[in-house]
Amino acid sequence: MKDNIDNKTRAQIPERCRVGFQRYVVVKGDTLEKIAKRFNVTVGFLVVENPHIKDPDKIFPGDVLCVPKQPPPGVPRVPESCPIGYEKYTIKSGDSIAKIAQNIGIPIDLLIWNNPHIPDENIIFPGDVICVPVPLKFPTCTILKPISTSLQNAFGCAMVQRLQNGQHQLVITGVNLPEPSSLGNYDGYDGFVGIAGIGGYGFSLTRVPDEIGTWIGSIIIMPLLTAGNQVYILPSNSKVSVPSRPLLQGILK
Repeated sequence: MKDNIDNKTRAQIPERCRVGFQRYVVVKGDTLEKIAKRFNVTVGFLVVENPHIKDPDKIFPGDVLCVPKQPPPGVPRVPESCPIGYEKYTIKSGDSIAKIAQNIGIPIDLLIWNNPHIPDENIIFPGDVICVPVPLKFPTCTILKPISTSLQNAFGCAMVQRLQNGQHQLVITGVNLPEPSSLGNYDGYDGFVGIAGIGGYGFSLTRVPDEIGTWIGSIIIMPLLTAGNQVYILPSNSKVSVPSRPLLQGILK
């Protein structure tokens, strides 16, 4: 980006900056490269975070940018807490977010979403602390237990295996489940797995013939499943959207 700071009549100012960011007023002599270096981010990161800047080559004194808040000099960036199923990892020399994600075997986006205290994943320093998922041991099976005491005989299992292509397959089975219609306007059951930073995935379970109260279903997804993911079985309606509450739950380990 070239230094193109001139006087102009109307400053470019964002409506607001997102949480963890602060406003920075451009002064004479500033360029996006200089500002990016000062706040330990890339120029591309500043461009994305400041869509109100019409031309990144043209910023002027008085323009306002959203930049990440900075810790005091020499103080590493540390998250207040990590999501369930995640643990803290201290950055070492030679580390990168992409390399850490590759070593763990997860998509890089999963690390980005769960480390908002690192504004630009391309710039990290030794001593910084990030949240990384606790890996599963494959194959794994988690028992799903009833949430209500009125369903003491119901139980389930959530089994996860890693396929040859690296994807994860989750198989959920429910046993001794009541007839869905006895719970309300439902005609089936769904399985659901919650994933920090994403929300989760839901999928339909199928009634097993000749096995009263037994339902089973599976889903194949990217390698997103980690220890601490919560798994549920809940009643569903295949024709209309009906709110429901989980009957069985468990946590992947």
